[in-house]
Amino acid sequence: MRQITVISRSSLIRSRMVLRFCSLLSKGFKVNLEAAVRHHPLEEMPRPLSPKTELVVALGGDGTILAACEKVKGTGIPLFGINMGHLGFLTQPGTNLPQIADEIFEGNYPLSKHFLLEASIDLGRKTVKGWALNEMAVERSANSRMVSLGISVDGEQMAVFDANGLVISTPTGSTAYALSAGGAVIWPGVKALEVVPVAAAVLMPGPLIVGKESEIEVEILPDSPSDACLIFDGRRHLSAKPSLSIRVRHSSQFIAMAGSYSSFAGHLASKFRLPALGWKEGEGGR
Repeated sequence: MRQITVISRSSLIRSRMVLRFCSLLSKGFKVNLEAAVRHHPLEEMPRPLSPKTELVVALGGDGTILAACEKVKGTGIPLFGINMGHLGFLTQPGTNLPQIADEIFEGNYPLSKHFLLEASIDLGRKTVKGWALNEMAVERSANSRMVSLGISVDGEQMAVFDANGLVISTPTGSTAYALSAGGAVIWPGVKALEVVPVAAAVLMPGPLIVGKESEIEVEILPDSPSDACLIFDGRRHLSAKPSLSIRVRHSSQFIAMAGSYSSFAGHLASKFRLPALGWKEGEGGR
């Protein structure tokens, strides 16, 4: 029998809506229902999916999608996100579950590739690998001191500065942490990475947007007054001491997202309630 895995936000897993949706899917699939795993150490591996799984459905918000990505990464299994949270930028509206179930039965959904970033972290005694769909964040440890960072691109030093942190984002993640830190929105089809300092004491020409062939190196400087923490997609974390080096690249791996919207511009306008009104608001418009 065809198999499908449903990953729900833990607070919703026994809700009437989730159980009803699983009941709809059970007419054509064996349904495996799991709670989204909370944030965890970087090297902790999630329980693998059954190799017979045809599709993974995430019920929740973007956090649930990011949890489900840990299950599908490297498998080629598509991920279908249904919004039961707030903004839900990576998800489809969950307003008509019977219709969504019919689309899943028929396989009537488009697929889009969302590329990842990959990181190589030199811990001295060993090298650890990390990845993200949205972003890798370097954040200061839980104290009042800033962290001292150096950024190089393709071996050329770009900046040395103190900051609360740093975000390296994919285009998919450009509407998340990177945007709130002052970064630019990047259309999904652009193969690039974005570097955005967070509350930095540095003069830089805005965020850096680098091509997919470039390598970004981030160093926590030896004289940094604070340790740091590396956080991937807000979920996987690793403590980082001064002198630690991280190399980040655009990855050839991707998550296959099922479902779509009419256009990214339309989706952006809907989610952020655009057009934005600036200082000319109230002057009678154009």
